[in-house]
Amino acid sequence: MCGRIVQKSGPLDYVELIFTNQSQIFADPTGPRFNIPPGTRPLTLHRLAEGTEAMGRLPWGYKRPDSKHFMSNAKLETILKNGWPWRFLIGAGRILVPADGWYEWPMLADGAKQPHYIHGDGPLYFAALTAWSPGAPLDAAHGFAIVTNDTKGGMVDIHARRPVALPPAIAQRWADPAISAAEARDLLHEGVPEDAFTWHPVRQEVGNSKYQLPDAIAVSYTHLRAHETSLHL
Repeated sequence: MCGRIVQKSGPLDYVELIFTNQSQIFADPTGPRFNIPPGTRPLTLHRLAEGTEAMGRLPWGYKRPDSKHFMSNAKLETILKNGWPWRFLIGAGRILVPADGWYEWPMLADGAKQPHYIHGDGPLYFAALTAWSPGAPLDAAHGFAIVTNDTKGGMVDIHARRPVALPPAIAQRWADPAISAAEARDLLHEGVPEDAFTWHPVRQEVGNSKYQLPDAIAVSYTHLRAHETSLHL
């Protein structure tokens, strides 16, 4: 699952490895965000407008008009099977959600949930699918979902699922409108491996998405010992 993400870096940090034309850099009026939940509009990178590289804020969460389900994540298994509803978006709705990391809430031995921050060594590029196109409303019917995979490779103690982060070269291809749907599905097998991520416990306040202070991602030493004894890391 991917229920909260962090976008604390500047736009240049996200696009310099992805875009060939960095004139798309802009001054984001909201600044860094340390606790972004579904239902909001994170920064995204895409080529949805005639193949032109673009950065913009799109709604996180997809709800088809003919469905009651609000989906913030898209299971890799369903996408690979060309299942509903992602088969309608895999061809022309591929975008990237840049991030510095994300949060999960594993359960400790005493039954309490402890938030953890998970990150890599630099910007991450989450594969995502959207129903948005230029000129469309910024609503859930035109929102996006982040692709997720299982965590059987080593992160299962943190959560059963994780976002599919693509290496920069693969991320470029994912966003390329010339890539076919079949090729795009193959690219999802080339995500960043689980051993590239590290994680640590953080303060309980991040449970409230309004908590946006930089220390949201700092190690919580109060919970570090409980973390080390309760999880098999």
